[in-house]
Amino acid sequence: MSKVVALANQKGGVGKTTSTINLAYALAQKGKRALAVDCDPQGSLTLYFGYNPDELEDAGHTLYNAMMGEKAMDSIILGDNPALLPASISLANAEPELLVRIMSSSQKVLREKLKGIRDRYDFILLDCPPSLGLLTINALVAADLVLVPVKTDNLSFHGVARLFQTVEQIQSDLNPTLRIAGILPTQYNPRNLHDNEILTGVRQALDGQSVRIFDPVNRSTVFDKATSTGLPTVATTPGSASVLSYHQVADTLINLP
Repeated sequence: MSKVVALANQKGGVGKTTSTINLAYALAQKGKRALAVDCDPQGSLTLYFGYNPDELEDAGHTLYNAMMGEKAMDSIILGDNPALLPASISLANAEPELLVRIMSSSQKVLREKLKGIRDRYDFILLDCPPSLGLLTINALVAADLVLVPVKTDNLSFHGVARLFQTVEQIQSDLNPTLRIAGILPTQYNPRNLHDNEILTGVRQALDGQSVRIFDPVNRSTVFDKATSTGLPTVATTPGSASVLSYHQVADTLINLP
C-alpha cells in the first residue's frame, strides 16, 4: 500500500526540499517506487531535479495545470524512479483560485487528483511551501504522514507548535488518518553550542508527546555542491554521514505501518 508523506514546516530554509529529494532517492535505492511532488511555487525541487520551471510552465506541464486545469496527473510526471511532479511560479495562482471554491472541496483538490496515480508508487513525497496556506493544507489533507524538517535554530522550531495545531485540526475535520512521522533536525553542527541547546530543547518540548525525533542531519558542504548537479547528496556523496541520516529516515518510513 502506498504512503503519501508531506514534508512541511511554515518556516523557510529548514531543508524541506533537500530532504524531499534525498529521501526520494534513498527510497528508490531501496527498491521502492518514489514520486516527489513539488507543491511550492518557487519550484526549488523542480530545479533540484534538473528541470527548468519556466520552460515547463510555458509548456503547461506543471502541478498547477493538473490541479486547476485539465491536465491528467500522469501526463506531467517526469523521470522514472524517483519521478517528479514539477511546479513553477504559476502554482501561486492556485491559492486564490482555490479560495473561490466551496471550502469543503478547496482543501481536497490535491488528494482527489492524486488518487489516479497513487497506487503506482510506494511513496509519494510532497514538498510543501513555507506557509500554512491552502497549498500546504491540500498536501496535509492528501497525506498519510507528516515529516517536519526543523533547522536547529530557535526561529525554525518556534513555528512547529502552530503546525502541530494545524495537523490536529486537519485530523479532526478532514483527514482523520493523518499521522506525524516525526521531527527531522537539519543543518546540525554538533560542535556548535547553540545547535546543541536547540536540539535539547526540541527533545524536552516534545517529551511525552510520542513524537519521534530523528537523528539530526549534519550541516555539510556536500548539500551545496549537490544542488548544482541536479542530483541529491545520496547520489553524489553516498558515504557521507548526512546521507546515512536520510537512509535511516527512509528505513523508518518503510517500516511504519
